[in-house]
Amino acid sequence: MVSRVIRAKAGDQSEVGNARRQALSLGSALDFTEVRCAELGIVVTEAARNLAAHGGGGELLLTPWKFQDAAGVDVLALDTGVGIRDMAKVLEDGYSTGGTPGTGLGAIARLADSFELFSQPEKGTALFARLLRAEKARAPQPPRWGSLGVPFGGETVSGDAWGVSLAEGRAVYAMADGLGHGSLAEEAAREAMRAFHSNAHLPPTQILLAIHAALQKTRGAAIGIAEVPNEGNQLIYTGSGNITASVYCAGHMRSMVSMNGTPGHNIGPLQEFTYPLREGSTLLMHSDGLQPRWNLAAYPSLAARHPGLIAGVLYRDFSRRRDDSTVLVARL
Repeated sequence: MVSRVIRAKAGDQSEVGNARRQALSLGSALDFTEVRCAELGIVVTEAARNLAAHGGGGELLLTPWKFQDAAGVDVLALDTGVGIRDMAKVLEDGYSTGGTPGTGLGAIARLADSFELFSQPEKGTALFARLLRAEKARAPQPPRWGSLGVPFGGETVSGDAWGVSLAEGRAVYAMADGLGHGSLAEEAAREAMRAFHSNAHLPPTQILLAIHAALQKTRGAAIGIAEVPNEGNQLIYTGSGNITASVYCAGHMRSMVSMNGTPGHNIGPLQEFTYPLREGSTLLMHSDGLQPRWNLAAYPSLAARHPGLIAGVLYRDFSRRRDDSTVLVARL
């Protein structure tokens, strides 16, 4: 689903109310209970206040999602300010460096189902909070991935899309980047995901060929497909076009090969590439709305954090801001 983006200026609390209203709207659309909607509103309100008061301004991203019986909203507050030097201290109720009551981060940590902070001095802070639709005791197992999808400025829809299929003893991840942006790109990406889910039981190259056939009535899209068997220690990848995909583990990042072409128009011979996996491996996929010149090794400890937090930091630091930007991070 498309993320909602609220941009906050340093010292300007005017967007806090807007952020809360958008959060409540998302919660209602996902059938959150009245209590869960209220908790989501508190989390987003406090995150927006902190962003304006301490982060020097930045972006608040609200990403709704559904998967099987689970649903939720992921909240990201991203800034490039001075950072947090004492992480434990800022989570204590009553501690504040900005003249506030100092209860915001503590409230977020208590109400969220998942909560993490990542900060580097003089490089900024990223806050991640996930609130599930169901109460904690009743919530289905949440997915082991995080994502965000930000449309090009001025657009209300994104030409990027991604999907996951868990069946037949394996997980299959797909990402599509429709050519250009706007409604025609969104149509191509949506059709690519329809074809993906209809053919997710096939090997990766056959899935991509099925998507290629389905996209011939659209403007086309770049496609990446990654298959991870439940039993085994390898990942199988095929791609056509400029989807960036990598596997990261223990300080080492391996970029995966994508073939030339534009599914829906012209593609050359497809090939599947196999990559070894180890315990703790992470899959990262993104559209060309992000620059590909990043390395998780430059962010100490980030690779071990929640996939949604990783997605947020990569978006903050590498988004081109002139195209749709979509990131998917999955713990394998």
